[in-house]
Amino acid sequence: MREVWGGSLSELRALIVIFVTAVVTIFSPLQLRAQTEPSAAVNQTLAPQQVIDIRIGRWDSVQEAYSDWPAVGGAFTISAGGTVTLPLIGALTVSGMTPDDLAMQISDQIQARMGLRGDVEVVVSISEFAPIYVLGDVRAPGVYPHAPQLTVLQALSMAGGIDGPGTAFVQGESGALNALGNYRIRELELLRRLATLSRLQAEEAETKMAPPEELTASPLGAELIAEEQRVMASRQSAFSSSLAQLDDLDVLLRERIARLNTQAELREKQLGLLEGELRDAASLVERGLSTTSRQSALQRQVTDQQVRLLEVETARLNAEQRLNEARRDRLDLVNERSRELVQGLQDQRAAIGELRIRMETDAALFADASRTGTGLVQLSALVAPQLRVTRQRPEGPVTFAVERGDLLQGGDVLEVVLDMPGPNDAIPVRRLSAPTASSTKERAVPPANPATALGPSNGATRGLPPS
Repeated sequence: MREVWGGSLSELRALIVIFVTAVVTIFSPLQLRAQTEPSAAVNQTLAPQQVIDIRIGRWDSVQEAYSDWPAVGGAFTISAGGTVTLPLIGALTVSGMTPDDLAMQISDQIQARMGLRGDVEVVVSISEFAPIYVLGDVRAPGVYPHAPQLTVLQALSMAGGIDGPGTAFVQGESGALNALGNYRIRELELLRRLATLSRLQAEEAETKMAPPEELTASPLGAELIAEEQRVMASRQSAFSSSLAQLDDLDVLLRERIARLNTQAELREKQLGLLEGELRDAASLVERGLSTTSRQSALQRQVTDQQVRLLEVETARLNAEQRLNEARRDRLDLVNERSRELVQGLQDQRAAIGELRIRMETDAALFADASRTGTGLVQLSALVAPQLRVTRQRPEGPVTFAVERGDLLQGGDVLEVVLDMPGPNDAIPVRRLSAPTASSTKERAVPPANPATALGPSNGATRGLPPS
């Protein structure tokens, strides 16, 4: 038996040696490559606003198994002061450290605190970097995520590029068309508001609609007025129907209460007669002139009448309660409609005033754009943009100039500044289309007061051409 067991043990040892040799042969090149080519994440230093992932475990040599400690590790955010708070350890200052340095420090402190040997393994990785901020003369300034090896040029591309091309359009036909389009849209909205205001005023006064002259003079005035009249008729019909239903319910409940009053009076009379008969029967029973069965029958009739009278009185109270509720609902309906009309009038008047102000602005913009014409401004003296980065350091924020190929760190603020041309710089203007005498005559002259550009909607506006 010992010889068999010894032979099996020798074979097992030989197999283990062969397996270990194969593993070392396979994984040695990978280990050498990992040592010669460290990843960018390992070389990254820890900084505020980063999210780090910490995994802690221990190899149990007795059970020959690896146990993970998820309660101690996890994802942690580095505070603005460069510290992170961990279980069993407390607060650690990690700003400027590498993930490997932090892993070694955590392992040493856990072993010292728990009295363990050097078999606690800690892995620290950066799962989320602090964002960068791009502002200034870019198309889409804002906050953008940071990644390792992110350059200034890449950050500019994420922000949409520099918002300052060598040529830029100035006011002209496009500006005039935009102002004219905005004016027409607001003019239509103004007409709708005026029609709604006229309808609300008629509903409040319970009269017919009296639209203003500005609305009736417009080609769309008749259509808008007819639409509001249909709305007014529908609202009045619904309101009248609701009032009629409540009035019918009021009449019905009052009739029911009257009938219940009559029933109660009859029950009271009948109850009085039965009580008199009961007293007479009781007197006869006391003198031995009548039987107790007659007295008992009368007592049951009296009790029955009392119950019926109580039912009638309860029904009358319920009817009176429903009558009060119906009258309250009618009053609430009238008050709610009144509040709705008052609020609607206030909203429409405020909206009309705002629209008139915006139309005045559009009229002034149209007049100015029509007078200026269209041109293409070429900024020949435009220099390269200035790129500056503001970075938080222990002594405070520091601002310095950078180039497009420089690397950014998490939390950096990239500012793009374009120098505008000075008064001595050449800004030649090349018109896209030369104005003719006829087009010059057709262009509207801006009014001295933009408010005068707000005329009727038939196109007779001084600041705007007719529709």
